[in-house]
Parts: sequence; structure tokens; C-alpha cells
Amino acid sequence: MNESDAAGGGATRTAPSLGATTARRPDGRLVRGEQRRREILRTAVEVFGEQGFRGSSLREIAARVGISEAGLLHHFGSKAALLTATIEERDRRDLARRTEDEAGGADLLTTIRDQVRRNAETPGLVALHVVVAAEATDAAHPAHDVVRDRYRALRHQDDTRFQEAVERGELRPEVDPRAIGQLFSAVMDGLQLQWLLDPENVDMVELFDQFLALLRPHAPTAAPDTTTEQETA
Repeated sequence: MNESDAAGGGATRTAPSLGATTARRPDGRLVRGEQRRREILRTAVEVFGEQGFRGSSLREIAARVGISEAGLLHHFGSKAALLTATIEERDRRDLARRTEDEAGGADLLTTIRDQVRRNAETPGLVALHVVVAAEATDAAHPAHDVVRDRYRALRHQDDTRFQEAVERGELRPEVDPRAIGQLFSAVMDGLQLQWLLDPENVDMVELFDQFLALLRPHAPTAAPDTTTEQETA
């Protein structure tokens, strides 16, 4: 190195930026926060499912997670906010299960029927959904926007799948793919309400099976034998 270089008069050399040589590491606090948020949601789904919205407390959910109630509120702010996030999480799980089942070869109607069967195993969560949906018709309810937007999404969530089911012959050809999603929601919600009110006399899964039977193509009946005795003689 000559004197001018040593004095800084030569060509300047820029030190390589850390970002150019090393991948940016995720913020550990953000990762831990997201993990804790997901743990709270999983626990809330369990507790709300067991005890319903009114019977559940933030204190119990926090205790099961192993944090304080203040720590839970840090992530969700209020019981209403946790409720809306729980509804969204339940829908995400249901869609993920159905998508996985379809990828495994199950037809669309079977995956929806399996969802009804799973609902029958979690009456607390079903009751939570029914009560919140009814209460959320009040525009001032904290879950109003979430529930309204949920139904908007559900109305046409499966339009393409229903259309493909018609084309494959799994649904009757006269079925309107854009209307059937709304009918499915209406039937499922109505059955859930009747089942919650009178579970001993309302078999939600069996009644839903009968609804599906109305949508599936009827097996062709054999044409009557018109051969006369004289023709066969």
C-alpha cells in the first residue's frame, strides 16, 4: 500500500453491507408473539367450544395457555376481539380440512357432510356460532362486521367447486352453483339451531344426508319391459 492509499487519498473501498452477505433474521419477539397468539386461538376454540361464549372467561383461557389475563389482552384487546378471531380460526380450520379431504379424493358433498358431522361433536362451539350470528344482526355488536363479512364470503366461497361438481355429475344438472352455497349455509344453520334446541329428537347429520340426497342425481330407473307374450312366442 502506498502513502496516498494509507492516507485515504487512493481509491476508496466500501465495506460490504451485512444485508448483502447474510440473510436477514426474523425478529425473535415477533415470532414468539405470533406463536403465542396461535396458542391462545387454539385454546379459545377449545374453551368456547366446551363452555360457549357466556360461560367462558378470559381468565380460564389465559390459565390454560399459561399466561396472565393481561398478557392475553395484550394480544387480543378484549373478549369480543378474541371471539371474532376464534370464529375466523374455526372457518380457516374447516376450509383446510375440506381442502385436504378433497385432495385425498373425497367429493365436495362428502367433505361438507363431514364438516356437519364434526360440528355435531362440538355442541359448545356450534352454540357459540348460533348465538353470535343472531346477536351480530345488531349493527352495534362487536362481531357484526366479522359475521356479516363471513356470510358474504361463504355465499360464493365454493361457486367454482359446485360448478365442477355439476360437471362431474355429483350434483343434479339444474343446480345453480351460485345459489347452492347460500342454501347450504341456510340449511346448516337451521339444522344447528333445531339440534341445539332438541338434540334428542333432531339428528343433524341424518337430516343433512337427506338434504344431500335431494341434490344428487337420481339413478336412472330401468325402462319397463314392453315385450308382449306374442313377440316372445
